[in-house]
Amino acid sequence: MKKRIFAFRKTAWLGLALLAVSAATDAAGPVQRGQALQSAQPAQAALAAPSQTIDLTVGAQQQLAVGHTLQRVAIGDPAVADVLIIKGDKRGGVLLVGKAAGTTSLILWARDRDAPLQYTVNVTTPAAASLLGAGTPTVKVLGGTAVVSGTSSTMEAHQRAVVAAEGSLGKDGAVFDTSTVASRAVVQVDVRVVEFSRSVLKEVGFNFFKQNNGFTFGSFAPSALTSVSATAGQAPNLTGVTPISSAFNLIFNSATHGLFANLSLLESNNLARVLAEPTLVALSGQSASFLAGGEVPIPVPQALGSTSIEFKPYGVGLTLTPTVLSPQRIALKVAPEASQLDFSNAVTISGVSVPAFTTRRADTTVELGDGESFVIGGLIDRETASNVSKVPLLGDLPVLGTFFKQLNYQQNEKELVIIVTPHLVSPLAKGATLPSTPGEQSEQRNGPVWRSLIGGVASRDASPGFSK
Repeated sequence: MKKRIFAFRKTAWLGLALLAVSAATDAAGPVQRGQALQSAQPAQAALAAPSQTIDLTVGAQQQLAVGHTLQRVAIGDPAVADVLIIKGDKRGGVLLVGKAAGTTSLILWARDRDAPLQYTVNVTTPAAASLLGAGTPTVKVLGGTAVVSGTSSTMEAHQRAVVAAEGSLGKDGAVFDTSTVASRAVVQVDVRVVEFSRSVLKEVGFNFFKQNNGFTFGSFAPSALTSVSATAGQAPNLTGVTPISSAFNLIFNSATHGLFANLSLLESNNLARVLAEPTLVALSGQSASFLAGGEVPIPVPQALGSTSIEFKPYGVGLTLTPTVLSPQRIALKVAPEASQLDFSNAVTISGVSVPAFTTRRADTTVELGDGESFVIGGLIDRETASNVSKVPLLGDLPVLGTFFKQLNYQQNEKELVIIVTPHLVSPLAKGATLPSTPGEQSEQRNGPVWRSLIGGVASRDASPGFSK
């Protein structure tokens, strides 16, 4: 009986406790329920937290503490990264190890969370990690493909990202570059082409003729004597010209002594200057070219005895390729060329004389700032020719041998100088006022024709059409 009473009392006390808890809950009302809902909202927000990004290098390790007791872990691509659970760590610590360049995902399941924790793991090579930094585009390796994205301030930073992407892949990998360079891509190049041509010519020729008492003696320069006719018992009849027709001639003649002499002296020095000032505009990485000269037709034999015509350009040409490195630096590849026709070495094709070409060519790359200039010189073509025509033995005599010689000395020299100045430019805005051309500035439309016609020089008005 006692035992039953004790059991009843225990049950009664338990019932009273449950009733007290129920009464307390009912007495709390909607305010406590609202507080309970509010306390549950942060937990749901924590479950819905976005995935985080972890950056690793190949061979590096990083410890990650999630602060929850873990049940299991999973890695998306074990070839990229590996994950190990640290035993005895109450914070739920795991160890990440980078294995190969790539991107994978890490998922962690905790006991007190309904949704798992998600992480994005980016693994790069140590070389790529040293190349990439602030201002460089982002490089992501996805399997056998590397994607370069983002914006770089300079071409050097963009090139570092491309090199890092190529170094993270194997031989069969592909790089997709979708990044941009934050700089103006239009380059205007001002070019000045100056060619100096100088020639020096020195010529000396001498004709000498002596006749006395039926004896005749003479010395004529090559091509100076055209004909000789002699009859026995009579003085010879000579027909000659000056030794050098284009030279200055000094003539001496004495009929009494039967003496005639002709001395030709010529010395010339010529200087010519050819100037071209083209302005070329090209996009970064694209080429622009310029040619001041012409084209010569060249016959080319074809099959079945036919002949076609091809045109070969010649003159002063220039090909340039600008590359914008940064808002203030430009890499410029310049290839100047100067060619001219050489008829002395011409060949005959199908009965047509085709001239040869004398060419001077250079190819160089420089790095300049916006508005800086550089000069390409040293493209010199020098030809020297010296010809001495003399009478054997007599021409070798000192002093007197001068009268039995003819000298022709000629030197031609050409030098090509190119001055290049690049500028970063932008196009005119839409609707902007365009500058007028020089012809439009000087042209007179519906001008005062009659006043300028009658007044002549005294009139202040410009002549019809254009200014004075």
